[in-house]
Amino acid sequence: MLYDEHAPFRENIPAYAIGALDAEDIAALESHLKTCAACQAELAEYQSMTIGLLQSIPPKATSPELRRRLAARLPAHQPQTRNLFLSFFSQLSPRQVATTALIVILLVANLYSNLQLRDLKQQQVILAQRLLGEQVAIAMLAYPETQTLTINADVKNLTGSMLVDKGRNMAILFLWDLPKLEATQTYQAWLIDANGKRISGGLFIPSASQGYTTVTIKSPVPMKNFVGVGVTIEPQGGSERPTGPRILIVNL
Repeated sequence: MLYDEHAPFRENIPAYAIGALDAEDIAALESHLKTCAACQAELAEYQSMTIGLLQSIPPKATSPELRRRLAARLPAHQPQTRNLFLSFFSQLSPRQVATTALIVILLVANLYSNLQLRDLKQQQVILAQRLLGEQVAIAMLAYPETQTLTINADVKNLTGSMLVDKGRNMAILFLWDLPKLEATQTYQAWLIDANGKRISGGLFIPSASQGYTTVTIKSPVPMKNFVGVGVTIEPQGGSERPTGPRILIVNL
């Protein structure tokens, strides 16, 4: 093999010796080195020179700042994600922590007070409705046409009666031992006409403070237009037509 045929490979030997040769040229050079003793010898010389140069340079200690920056980049030294609440308080002074804690306590107390106030208002509404129903019942007892009808219960232990003046647009139900419902349910009264059509007569829930529940049933027309009154269990908010189990019916 002529010298010129070695030239392309010889030019790449110095870069190869220090690891700076492109990947494309490495494969060709290594293939050539397998069969060329002259290029092997030249590569050995360059490698010997490279090692000598490295050994001739005195070692230099790494600065503490550089070591700190390098160590901070290692995964094991990366700061772990901390709880945001603890991280927030760790940046505050004791006085700021106390002030923040006081604000949190006041907010919680205010929320609790609002919840209690809401419950109290709901209880007042229920009580006002019950008192209104009892006043209406007392007034209806004075009507000469008022009738007292017995309910036909579909659940055990439920008893009651209904006051009704068929010439008026209202009736009063008195129910004892009405079963309690889940929070997602309500009772709904239905006015039933001769064709079986149901019209909502209102929603109600059992009374928790006394053994009986008073229910005022309102009708858009006089009660004489209906043949019965029924009560079913419906989803909270009521339904457009009966969907749940019936608990009672009163025949008019």
